[in-house]
Amino acid sequence: MVLTQCPSCRTLFRVDGSALEACGGAVRCGECGAVFQADVYRIDEAAAGATRSAPRRRWPFAVAAAIFALALGAQALYAARTPLARIAMARPVIHTVCRALPCGLAHPAALARFHLLAPEVRLVGASHILRIRARLENAASFRQTVPRLAVTLLAAGGARLARADFPARTFLRHPRPTLGPGGRATVRLTLRIPAAAAGYRLALFSTANR
Repeated sequence: MVLTQCPSCRTLFRVDGSALEACGGAVRCGECGAVFQADVYRIDEAAAGATRSAPRRRWPFAVAAAIFALALGAQALYAARTPLARIAMARPVIHTVCRALPCGLAHPAALARFHLLAPEVRLVGASHILRIRARLENAASFRQTVPRLAVTLLAAGGARLARADFPARTFLRHPRPTLGPGGRATVRLTLRIPAAAAGYRLALFSTANR
């Protein structure tokens, strides 16, 4: 018997010597169908035994490659989480994932759909304290991140004296990161202002556009 190895698929098998003589040494591999000369690819018995005793372990490399691919995919999803959340079909999936694994998702921003309702701004006595009261409403049909509130102080001639912007945690009576569809929150902000201030402007702006 002759031990030979298919050069195409590396399968080992034995061939009867008399059969080899009858076909001129040519054999067909039973695994891949390749035809080759058995004598040319003859394998030494001792070498074959050593090969079989130390099989090649490919699975750790396959597992590592799969983990690496998943990590890259997760990074790509994390980077695209905000634009994906703006797509109606993808929004529920992204929100569900980000509730399970906090990912700092910035909810879709339609700043024009936020309204300051019944704003009340007044100067408290002669102490140069400005008190701002209002209700913030999200008129959008989806949940949004609460915008920042900008306060601009004006001189008597309309020139800008100062401007400051405030995150939600400083002006909401009950701080929250987002407002659901039709949601409302109470705005309360008290500021010490310069004596030269004669007017003000209030504005909302998205944290994503800072």
